[in-house]
Amino acid sequence: MIISLRLVGKFCYYYQNIKNRKVFNTNLRSYIRMEGLETLVGLPEEPRDQNRRTVLIALIGALANPGIFLPDEAHARMEVRQQNTTKIDYSKIPLPHVTYKQIVKEQNLAGISLPDSVTEIGRVQRALRWSNITEAVENRYRIPRRCLLGMVCAESEGDPTQPNASGDGGAGLIHMQPRASTQYGLRLISPSTKLVDYEQGKLLRRAIQEAGGDLRKLIRYDDRFHPIKNIDAAARILCDLYLSQNHRNRSWHRALNMYAGRPTYSSKVVDYARKISSKNFRRVVEFNFNSANKDVIIGSRIINFRRYLQIFHEQNRNFGLDLYSKMVKAERGMYCI
Repeated sequence: MIISLRLVGKFCYYYQNIKNRKVFNTNLRSYIRMEGLETLVGLPEEPRDQNRRTVLIALIGALANPGIFLPDEAHARMEVRQQNTTKIDYSKIPLPHVTYKQIVKEQNLAGISLPDSVTEIGRVQRALRWSNITEAVENRYRIPRRCLLGMVCAESEGDPTQPNASGDGGAGLIHMQPRASTQYGLRLISPSTKLVDYEQGKLLRRAIQEAGGDLRKLIRYDDRFHPIKNIDAAARILCDLYLSQNHRNRSWHRALNMYAGRPTYSSKVVDYARKISSKNFRRVVEFNFNSANKDVIIGSRIINFRRYLQIFHEQNRNFGLDLYSKMVKAERGMYCI
């Protein structure tokens, strides 16, 4: 495995300063917490001790695992954030003006076999189909990597047409309730500002049945079926929940728990995020798919997992991903946490 000289230099810098006890209490601990490494590397959420070894292990893990978010120029960004005291209201950010327009021809993937969605492998195989969308949204708001994809696994099991099992009106790849959806600018199948709306839940199930699970039809009824609009709105909710905390003790763990209203939700999301970032687990996921579909031919070729994801990622452009990515680039980090 090759690690860039820049990252090695950064680690050496921190290691030397930790030995000299110069920056442990400020720069390093703040850097790790601010960048979400305590979420995805394993640093305790609110450490009470001054354990230098714990921080070193976390930093080594971040450098060794390229799937974990370790951004460039962290010091410069920290200084900018400390100087910028303006709090962004993410509910006021306009909804992305994206819709469905066929750029890439839709492939017929009906013959493909996937494990049951209640299994970890089944959830990850389905969720990874949307990874280029979650990455674009994470880049827009600088949310820790794999966090949104972990939420997709936990909420909808990677199926955008699967509403809340209780029928309480929640829907989307990342389930959103009617009240939050309305507050963050999404158009719903029926007007509602309720946290729980069972009547809307019935309308959603009826629409899914009538549309045969076709997202191209469902997005006409409700914006939560549009993967980009749904994930972007869920990310904005998460950002507001993060900023609502005391600035000295902000935590993505806590923001995730507040999103779901459950104290164990963050551990579930982080567990999926770690598995998705694990090369060994990804090999298992790929082997499982290839073994189950070794005789399936798509476009005159036998399908494999990498090609399966490539097909989906190309088809995601039909939902306006190219336009969304250009918008993110033009904003130049305007809405970054």
